[in-house]
Amino acid sequence: MNPNHLLTIFLFIVGTTLLSLEVGWLVKKAALPLKPVMAYSEIQLQFIKIWVNVALLIGVILPSVMLIVFWRQPIPSQFFICYLIVVFVQLASEIVFSRWLCKSVVVIIGTLYTGFRIWQLWSGLHATTYSQPWLSLLWLVLIFWVMNIIMLLTMAFPSIFPES
Repeated sequence: MNPNHLLTIFLFIVGTTLLSLEVGWLVKKAALPLKPVMAYSEIQLQFIKIWVNVALLIGVILPSVMLIVFWRQPIPSQFFICYLIVVFVQLASEIVFSRWLCKSVVVIIGTLYTGFRIWQLWSGLHATTYSQPWLSLLWLVLIFWVMNIIMLLTMAFPSIFPES
C-alpha cells in the first residue's frame, strides 16, 4: 500500500473521518470519558501557539515551496500534492469537528493524521532522489512530524484524559 496514492489517501480520510465523528460524538454525549476541551496550563498554551506557527512553516509552507520547485518532476510533485491534500483535509476536519462536536477531537484527528503523514514522508523520501539541500529540508519536515506525534502523546493526550 502506497500512502501517496489517491485511493490510499481516500480510504484513510474516510476511515479517520468516521472514527473522529464517532469519538467526537461520544465525548459530546459524555459516553466516552474524555474531556470535551483540552486542559492546558498557561505555559502549555504559549507553547502550543508557537508550535502551531512552526507547524505552519515546516509542515505547510516548506512542502508548498518544494511542490513549486519540483512541479515538473512527476514523482516528487505527486508526493507533495498528496501530502498537501492530507494536510488540508486534516485542517478542515479539525476546524469543522471541533466546532460541531467538541474541541478535544482535534487531538484524535491530529494524532491519526500525523501518523499517516509520517508514513507519507517516509515513503516520499524513498520514492526518488533529491539534491542535498532539498533532501535535508524533507528530513526536517519528517523530524518535525515525529516530534509532533511525541508532543501529542505527551502533552495533548494527557490534557483530554480525566483526572484520576
